[in-house]
Amino acid sequence: MLELSPLNNITGVHAGGTASVSLPLGLTYETIFFDLQGITPAQIKNFRVELNGRMLTEYETLAELVKENDYYEREQLDGYVALHFTRPEVKSALSPDLQVQRFFGLGTVGLELAQIKFDIDSAATNPQIKAWAHKSAGTLPGWLFKRRVFRFNFAQGTNEVADIPRPEGAHIALIEIRKPVQDTENKVGVTEVEFLVNNTKWRDRLPLKLHNHILKQGGRTAQKDTFAVDLMQQGDVFSSLMLTKTGENAIHDMRLRIDCDEGGAASVIVHYADNYAASSF
Repeated sequence: MLELSPLNNITGVHAGGTASVSLPLGLTYETIFFDLQGITPAQIKNFRVELNGRMLTEYETLAELVKENDYYEREQLDGYVALHFTRPEVKSALSPDLQVQRFFGLGTVGLELAQIKFDIDSAATNPQIKAWAHKSAGTLPGWLFKRRVFRFNFAQGTNEVADIPRPEGAHIALIEIRKPVQDTENKVGVTEVEFLVNNTKWRDRLPLKLHNHILKQGGRTAQKDTFAVDLMQQGDVFSSLMLTKTGENAIHDMRLRIDCDEGGAASVIVHYADNYAASSF
């Protein structure tokens, strides 16, 4: 049976504070809902989930999680932000969808500590935050989604990124290139992207309008300032890019070629699916 219950009080909730909440152990977390009052998602910064002190996933602000939910066309509610461990967009050709979605739930059996931490902007007015969790029967932490942010400074024109971490055995489900622009009337940031693996084009350059249309056909909504290289657009995580250094599928080189119409700060955000028990990443 799926249990819905409030989490422990979140400590440190005040303007300029560092807040945290420890998740009760023993069950599997499917979704956590945050109720925000007196604070906006953008005022919740450096949001991260940690297991036994190891970072599982990170967001620069909670507004980035709102964008992620928009991208996957997940139902949203004003004043609340949902953190999904089970993934509604995951599908399978071999197993029932619900089974494979729950496969990625955050099991906490055997953990010593599971925490969510974040900083609160000093401009927040009387912030109040509560949280509820959907939980199911307890499991060990297994395959989990991990979100990592890598920061760059891009020039106008073509930029090449070839040093994205490749943890052995993990899969890359999604790469987002986020490039805000100053000239919002005439510029879009990232115009085209080429993704190469062992010098083979996994994604070729496409006109941005066509690229976004293809995302929409796959149940995605393109986000402002963000170019998405979606490697599991049909929902099958295990048909996405598997990272390995050995065998016939070994990856020796992986790079992005990113065309920008304006220079400046940018982020490359990689969504991995990884086996927690077998990985130190």
